[in-house]
Amino acid sequence: MRKKEGISRLLQRYLSGHQEGRDAYFDADEIDSLLDSFEESDDYTYYDEVLALGLRLHPGNTDLQVRQCKSFVYNEDYESALALIETIAETDNQDLDMLRLECYVMQDSYDKVIGYTEKLIADKCEYLETIFEYIAPILGDAEMNKEAHDYINRGLMLFPDNMILKDELCYNLEIEGDIEKAIGICNELIDKNPYSNDYWFTLGRLYSISGDYEKAIEAFDFALTCDDSDEELKILKAYCLYMNENYEKAIEVYNEIATTDEIRARITPLLAECYVKLEDYEKAYDLLKEQLSRNGLQEDSSTYINYIRCCVETGREKEASENLMKASRLFPKNVRILSLLALTYLENGEEKKAVEVTDRLFNVLDKSDDKNQEDFESLFHAGQYLYMKGDIDKALQYYKKVFDANPKMPQMHLHLAMAYLAKGDLKHFGEHFRQTSPNEVFEYLKNSGLDFDKITDETNYKHIAPEDLVKEFLNNKDNNN
Repeated sequence: MRKKEGISRLLQRYLSGHQEGRDAYFDADEIDSLLDSFEESDDYTYYDEVLALGLRLHPGNTDLQVRQCKSFVYNEDYESALALIETIAETDNQDLDMLRLECYVMQDSYDKVIGYTEKLIADKCEYLETIFEYIAPILGDAEMNKEAHDYINRGLMLFPDNMILKDELCYNLEIEGDIEKAIGICNELIDKNPYSNDYWFTLGRLYSISGDYEKAIEAFDFALTCDDSDEELKILKAYCLYMNENYEKAIEVYNEIATTDEIRARITPLLAECYVKLEDYEKAYDLLKEQLSRNGLQEDSSTYINYIRCCVETGREKEASENLMKASRLFPKNVRILSLLALTYLENGEEKKAVEVTDRLFNVLDKSDDKNQEDFESLFHAGQYLYMKGDIDKALQYYKKVFDANPKMPQMHLHLAMAYLAKGDLKHFGEHFRQTSPNEVFEYLKNSGLDFDKITDETNYKHIAPEDLVKEFLNNKDNNN
């Protein structure tokens, strides 16, 4: 209380002098106290003014000069910060060395970072370990991932047991996509500190990225024994349960964390997906209808797609059609929604509109710099639907678009071959069929309904009704773009 009152008096003294057009006198410690109070309260209204006053009153005070350097760095004025550092006649100053190196990083001058760090090593700098701990994450934040990896390795050569650097290495490996090595480093961190919620959370996240959902769930359970209040962790655990096809358990976790309106809004689409997988479409419909009425235009395209699916499954065709049209207006470049719209027009015999939407769809794909694999999988499923409907020309149009983007997509040659065969085009049939493997042919025949267990007795082919194929297309988890 006394400290707070003292700060209040200092601030009042400053404001009084400021209003009178004069500089009130403060010693350097009083200026420091005022500046510290601004930082602690996260209120920087008078920070720059008080700092400038302090420097006018005590121009040679190193602590105030360091604060000025920090202010320059905060405002991204790295040249001014470096110029001021050069004028401060003081060596072995940890703050100044860290600020200097931070400026070099932000100027993309990694060679200077290494040069100055090597100088500190040669000078047997006492706070060298802290320097590595401070600069490594700054390099990562600046997206200088290759340089960050190099700097971390240099630090670990000198300080092999440093947990902060190993943690940064784990993060760096994750960014580089080397998940296996990142998992190895994370396990080392856990061996050193088995009660760290952060380390177990990171391990679970890494396993989820690699698709090992069983191990991810196990790691999240350990993390929850360390801290069971982490809502983000629980959401990710529920996602892994969903991906592991344990939908009932995922629903339990989602319901457990639905304690606030904000969290409920986040998890409701995920919860609805679980009910869709369990084929409880009525429950999913109710959840998504409420979600869309509450959030409307802020909702993701996947929410609309699942809602349309639930409308179809529960016999609400008119509502499905209305929401498909609405979704196409809200997400005019969404590949899956455009695919659905084109198929709907074809189903209704509106050939002209179907062609227009197909042209829009292909135009979106052609102009996209980021060729999303899931977009083309969605297009592939649309092609399958058209093939089953007997619209071979349209199916080929879709198949060829997919093939141009990803010629190595599984069974792509075989689907093209069968489409050409249906047209009687034996030349193109042969070109594509020769590039299929026996396993692909086996899988294709199996999916067509051939019962290999009873092949000696009979050969059965299962016809997939168009409406069932539409539902399969809607249900495909890879088409939620």
